[in-house]
Amino acid sequence: MNPSVNGSFWVSSRDELLVNPRLPENEKRAFEAAWAGERGRVAGPPRSRGGRVALPTSGSAGALKLVLLSKAALLAAAAGANGHLRSDASDVWLKTLPDFHVGGLSIHARAFVSGASVVDIAGSSAGGWSPEKFLAALGASGATLTSLVPAQLFDLVSAGKRPPPALRAAVVGGGALAPALYARSRDLGWPVLPSYGLTECGSQVATATLESLSAAGVDPTLALLPHVEARETPEGRLELKSAALLEGYLWPSGEASRFEDPKTDGWFATEDRGRVDAVNRALTVAGRVGDFIKIGGESVDLSTLEAKFEAAKLSAPPPGKDVAILAVPDERLGAVIHLLHEGPETAAIRSLIAAFNAKVAPFERIRSASGVERIPRSGIGKLLRAAALAAFEAER
Repeated sequence: MNPSVNGSFWVSSRDELLVNPRLPENEKRAFEAAWAGERGRVAGPPRSRGGRVALPTSGSAGALKLVLLSKAALLAAAAGANGHLRSDASDVWLKTLPDFHVGGLSIHARAFVSGASVVDIAGSSAGGWSPEKFLAALGASGATLTSLVPAQLFDLVSAGKRPPPALRAAVVGGGALAPALYARSRDLGWPVLPSYGLTECGSQVATATLESLSAAGVDPTLALLPHVEARETPEGRLELKSAALLEGYLWPSGEASRFEDPKTDGWFATEDRGRVDAVNRALTVAGRVGDFIKIGGESVDLSTLEAKFEAAKLSAPPPGKDVAILAVPDERLGAVIHLLHEGPETAAIRSLIAAFNAKVAPFERIRSASGVERIPRSGIGKLLRAAALAAFEAER
């Protein structure tokens, strides 16, 4: 089900399903049944002749859904990313994300287009990810480029690790990068390029420029990659047009499946809010469409709170266990902020709560905390909010 992604993969007209082999068996069966039905579909919109790839989404809702991308779309995204990063055959990519995530698959696509080399350490080491293993691989491979998610960068910064001189850029995506974490990483010498992307557009949409690495300050501007057009709706939702966009969604449903093309006149409406500077081709992402909640009548942006929580974690590190903040229903106030932590509450957890509460308005403070066995996250570390809320309810 998960083939080797090499040169022949990209020139083959074969359709491929790439899913996490560690998924529960019932979810894997649902994906496989839906994919088998889709490959046998006769009616509906025309399909790509050069082969397609089906990938699960990596969003926070947790719904079973596949994104269908043509290989041509993935290669168009790769060419755009290579141009932005000025990547060619002299580069070596160190790959830390699996092929069943678009952030990992896209690195193979970029290398195929540019002729660069790929050193793949995704899941290759016993015990999984660690800053020490990553740094050892960076040094041994002489990698010039890599891609990380914020959680991995947090681990490197928390451990005080510095990059080897050969590394010229580390693209950080898969979630919002907190300004405090960006600043700390730059202080340690990491050539960090924050980015915004999504599975539906073949990975990167907008990324900080290489010139930002020589500029002072935080929060560098995200430049739209050359293959992407963007606009905002009157409500502030971001819409994209690109040769890299998905063909559609595939929704598993028992032994059948439902195909849906969400584009309108070639434009795809994302679930993100933001602003587009059309003159400078710059993008500002302001969080998810559903991130605003009301606490006692006050409007609260969860994405802003989560950035402040990441800053608090840097000043008061949690005790090696996962932690997350969650908006939970409250009869009096509508919603309140709650802390989930794995394992029992400790002095370090209380210190983290105090550090966070000192950074926010009184109505935004953490009002309660509870321990759970495991905080539900996606394969790249995004909090699965619906599942996390269910875990909270189960512990009440």
